[in-house]
Amino acid sequence: IVSSQMSHSGVVSRMNRVRQWAQFARQWHLMDANQQDVFKLGEKVALHLAGRHKPIHHPETDCGDHVVVVNCRDIAMHAFDWKHTLFQFDKGYPRSKADIPAWQLHEYDPCRVVFLSIYKALGHNLLRRRHIQRLHLFPDADMPEFVEKNIGSAMAPVQPIVRRSDQYTAEERAAFPRLVQHRSDHLVDWERPLSNPGRHPRQGERPPPTKAEAAKAAAAKTPTGKKK
Repeated sequence: IVSSQMSHSGVVSRMNRVRQWAQFARQWHLMDANQQDVFKLGEKVALHLAGRHKPIHHPETDCGDHVVVVNCRDIAMHAFDWKHTLFQFDKGYPRSKADIPAWQLHEYDPCRVVFLSIYKALGHNLLRRRHIQRLHLFPDADMPEFVEKNIGSAMAPVQPIVRRSDQYTAEERAAFPRLVQHRSDHLVDWERPLSNPGRHPRQGERPPPTKAEAAKAAAAKTPTGKKK
């Protein structure tokens, strides 16, 4: 009994050492920014960069982890925030202040808006310049091989990814609850395009002739023979 208790305590002590090593070591987390709100994403990434998710965190201790953010090109904003959100830049010279909207800055650099949102979420302190150095941003899913080897965990998205109607399979569309029962000849615009119905005639106006009627009238006007 004593030996079994000692062996059990030895296993527990080894597990505690592993947990302690995991707390003090710098982990690498992966975050997919596809269709994620940029400001909510910045708050979650800043939480891991500063190490505020660890029980050993202290405001004056640099115990954060590395965070790799991919697909920064596909971030999302609420409503018209792309147009109304302005980022201020000032070089310190006369007439050097500039207010650039988010959509224009995102077209110039797909990772700049994500960087600024995370840097703001880190707060005004002396350590955020060291925290931001552990941030790795990539516009697409491609990343260097050494970064991919260091990744140990994937972070949960801040909001669910929305799919378009044409991205659902036929089985998933058939399982949707039906509010309206369509007819058998109902056309779906993304499966088969509709033909142009033409101009709608006004009230009392004669509708335009069909192709068959136009061909018949043209054949009747054509002379069959010449009179001498």
